[in-house]
Formats: sequence, C-alpha cells, structure tokens
Amino acid sequence: MLLLLLGTLRGGATSISKYVSIHEIPPLAYSMWQSLIVALLMLPIAFARSRQLPPLVRHPRYFIFCALVGIAIPNVTFFYVVQTVPAGAMAVLLTLAPIVTYTLVIMLGMERISPLRMLGITLGFGGALIIAMPSVSTDIAINWWIVVGMICPFGYASMSVFISRYPLKGYHLFLLVGGSHLVAFLFLLPITLASGQLILLWDDPGLVEALIVCHGFIAAVAYSLFFKIVELAGPVFYSFSTYIIAINGILWGWVIFDESHPSHFWVAVAAIFLGLALINYRRAAKPVAEKV
Repeated sequence: MLLLLLGTLRGGATSISKYVSIHEIPPLAYSMWQSLIVALLMLPIAFARSRQLPPLVRHPRYFIFCALVGIAIPNVTFFYVVQTVPAGAMAVLLTLAPIVTYTLVIMLGMERISPLRMLGITLGFGGALIIAMPSVSTDIAINWWIVVGMICPFGYASMSVFISRYPLKGYHLFLLVGGSHLVAFLFLLPITLASGQLILLWDDPGLVEALIVCHGFIAAVAYSLFFKIVELAGPVFYSFSTYIIAINGILWGWVIFDESHPSHFWVAVAAIFLGLALINYRRAAKPVAEKV
C-alpha cells in the first residue's frame, strides 16, 4: 500500500513538473524551492516528536550523498529534461531504476541472486515498455536529452541502495528526510544565485508558483515514503514504484482528461502487478547494514 501511494503521488507530481517546467521556471530554482519546502515541513515536525536535530555534522557522508546523488542532481536533471522529452520517454527512463538497483545490490553482496525476483523485474520492465514505447520509439535513437535523463534513475537507485546499506538507526524518519533536503537546498542556493536563475515565489504569485509549493508538499510525503519503504522492504522492492508511476501517469490522464486506453495498456498493467507480486513473494537475504 505504501508503494502504491508513493507511485500515485509521484505519478501526479510528474504532471505538475511538466506544467511548471514548460512555463519558463528555471530547473535550479524549481529544485531549490522544492528542497527548502520539504526541509521546512519535515524538520519542525521531527524536532517536536524526537527533540533532535538532524545529525549533519556527525554523519556528513550520509546527508551529502542523499542530498546530491539522490535529490539535487536527479531532480534538476529531471526538470531540465521534462521540458523537451515526451512523458512516455521519461517513463522508460525511470523504469531503468529497478535494473540499476538490482545490479547494485548484487554487486555489493546485499542480496543473493533470485530467479523469482529477476523474473518479476523483467515482467515489470516489459510492462513499462509496452506502455511507453508506442509514443517514444521514434525519438529514443536521436534525442540526446534521453541520454542526459538517464541520470535520474541512476541517482534515485543509488540513493535507495545507499540508505539501505548504511542506515542511520535511532533517528526519526523526518529528520533524515528534512536533513537531506536541507543539505540539497544549501547546495543548490549558491548555484542558483550564481547562475541568475533565482525566482521569488511571492513576486506576482499565480498558478505556477502555487504548483511549486504543492509539489513541495507532495515531495515531503513521497520522500518520507521512500525512506520508510526502503527500511521495511529494501531498495529492490522500492524501485518497483517506478512502474506504478508509469501506470499512474496514464491513469491521471484517463481520470482528468477522459483519455481512453487500448487493450495493450491493461496487459501491461497485469504484467507490472504480477512482477510486483513475484518480487514481494519471497524476500531474499536481509540486506547487510553497515554503520556510517
């Protein structure tokens, strides 16, 4: 249920990203404001519940890695690429995350090779391709933004593997989410200022600015779910949310814009959920945790 909720939220947020990005909002500023909003939401709640501050000094590697590799760099890349790349192409890119994740956990010895899980990942990836390929098959070979966009799934997958392998015990979940976004904001702020891309949300606010704030709230919930799912079920299971996002991207269009879907869409949905069931049926060896 957490995975489905995360996929639904991020699927809707993809539509928000597309709308905001094509209305001449600089990607650096967009990502910077998103991270600041998440930090301002999460850290006060975490302090009220735990009476702790994020251990940025004690565990700098953890927060720097999460902030740069898992938040700032892939988010800025996504906001740049989504301006020009079709939504179907972005779905294909994001569905690379499970492949990257499973490759990393096998290389790091965090899990044993599981034929059942490999079959599940293959089914999910195949379902996502069925959904996305009809709209992007003529673009992938010539659009170099596709190559740049591959940074996104690699970043998200790397972060999920990292926080699974090096978990911080004894800290409230919101401290980890808020602290990571605070570091991402502190990294993005000077770059945004130096590049001249800073925009102030309170200057002539309108729908686009409201959507940026809304996206910040969604990101706060989504990243909290991200950390919790990795903690409960591991990075490979979390990576399957990319398939749920792909499905929701089309379902949002169906609900909001009354779009119809051919029969192959429902075949893809069945393949994705069957793959999800196979991945969750028998969990492999528990990931090896190391202290940061």
